[in-house]
Amino acid sequence: MDWSETKAFLSPCFPEEMRAELELLYPGELREIRVRVGQPTTLVTASRTASLQWRPSKDAVERLAEALADHGLYARGEETRQGFVTLRGGHRLGLCGRVLTGEGRVRALRDIAFLCLRIAGQWPGAADALMPWAVREGRVRSILLVGLPGTGKTTLLRDLARQLGSGRQAVQVGLVDERGELAACVDGVPQLEVGERTDVLDGCPKTEAVAWFLRAMAPQVLITDELADASDAAAVLEAIYSGVPVLASAHGAGLHELAQRPVLAAMMSRRVFDLYAVLDSEGTGRITALYDRSGSALPFH
Repeated sequence: MDWSETKAFLSPCFPEEMRAELELLYPGELREIRVRVGQPTTLVTASRTASLQWRPSKDAVERLAEALADHGLYARGEETRQGFVTLRGGHRLGLCGRVLTGEGRVRALRDIAFLCLRIAGQWPGAADALMPWAVREGRVRSILLVGLPGTGKTTLLRDLARQLGSGRQAVQVGLVDERGELAACVDGVPQLEVGERTDVLDGCPKTEAVAWFLRAMAPQVLITDELADASDAAAVLEAIYSGVPVLASAHGAGLHELAQRPVLAAMMSRRVFDLYAVLDSEGTGRITALYDRSGSALPFH
């Protein structure tokens, strides 16, 4: 979706005062909308955070969540149990409220009272500075993008897919889009540009998706979203040890934080990734530091 399409999708879901605020924003400016029962709604843009006058009731928050999810929120229980749903256009709706548990696991989310709407965007060229490092001597290198939420990891991965999968030097890209944010597929077709030679598995867990690609699609590089647990790490190892480089992301402020997480620390010690790219914590999508497989800083500008 471009900005006019995004506004056309969002505006009918919100009250008049919010629609007026959306009209004031420039294309590419909006990053998040945070909605909490009884509290001022917050707009997060590329340059500022603004508190607005709309203080929704609980019913209003639940109606908003339903409208954003095309009135199919509670039919998507598997997603809501994970705390989010992916919307049309690749936008991501984070949800909080009363959690129902049973047998040691989350069974359902009810009484939704808090929303975080993260806006997907297509920023061609976002990965320009990283591309000369991503491909060396005709070989794509495995890279882990490291950043806090909202710092542009998904945007960079999407643009890496687009650039690697397009043009005269294009390679066969396998895009594992488990959360539906990278390609924003509708009926299996990407709504965002991810490259002419990019194949997408939408909504498929990494373990199954990596095996699927290796078995069926002969990728020359795999790109996937955030690594969260041991099964994700095992899928990455399976690809890399099969000779297919992987570009992925991980939550953290820097390498020191990754080293505190057992799964990622184990991958670091095995020097699985050729490069680690750390993103600016201010959410600009800018890479502030680049490290080699041993954790040594590289002269990145």
